Amino acid sequence: MKYKALFLDLDGTTVSTGNTVPSKRVTEAVLAADKLIHVCLATGRILLTALPVIEKLNLSGLCVISNGIQIYDPVKRKIIEETPINQALVPELYELLKQFQVEIRQFDGVIDVPYAGEAITKPIHSLYLPDLTESKADQIIQALSHYKNINLHKMVVSNKGQIGIEICHVNASKLHGIHRVSQLLPVEPHEIIGVGDGYNDFPLLMACGLKIAMGNAVPDLKAIADFVAPGVEEDGVAVVIEKFILEKFSSS
Repeated sequence: MKYKALFLDLDGTTVSTGNTVPSKRVTEAVLAADKLIHVCLATGRILLTALPVIEKLNLSGLCVISNGIQIYDPVKRKIIEETPINQALVPELYELLKQFQVEIRQFDGVIDVPYAGEAITKPIHSLYLPDLTESKADQIIQALSHYKNINLHKMVVSNKGQIGIEICHVNASKLHGIHRVSQLLPVEPHEIIGVGDGYNDFPLLMACGLKIAMGNAVPDLKAIADFVAPGVEEDGVAVVIEKFILEKFSSS
């Protein structure tokens, strides 16, 4: 089958965690694929930190940013859609989170800054809890599990295994973002390849016809994948592009 779109996670997939420079092989593969299909990102990074990779790869495909909170058009160089959290929930969530004695940050659509319960004067796109242990992250997720109008995104945020949690609108996820981008392109879900490695990439893979986990992915993500690629340090994204895109087009 010839696929029409490729959605790539960034950290642990396209680049090593926290890095902004893809390898030479990955860069060349993405540039080649972009001439044949839509190459897009679906990342938990905010635009400020995703932009260096977008520009390095010269992407033109619409990008799902901040775990689906925003959709960025790299050609127009602007956010074209965004989904802030329900503002009325923020004070209640803040009071609940205080008991866990964790750092709480709020994302305003551009940057995330410390949040200490101040009066809300402009839209808050999400609340973010950085640098958690696995057990503390799971406790917080359990405590918030009864909220039906929020999404919780659990992410590995460092090579030391620290976990971050992003709390956002129920309709803000990589799945929602990819569905929206597929409408705008347009392409059908079965025509999309998705590649990821982390907890927050379950929605990414579930939005795509071909589900690919990296070799360094969390075990549960590998369990739902159609194909497990080599790890990020072995240029797994390049292997995916060569196998499922470049070879398919060259054989036609």
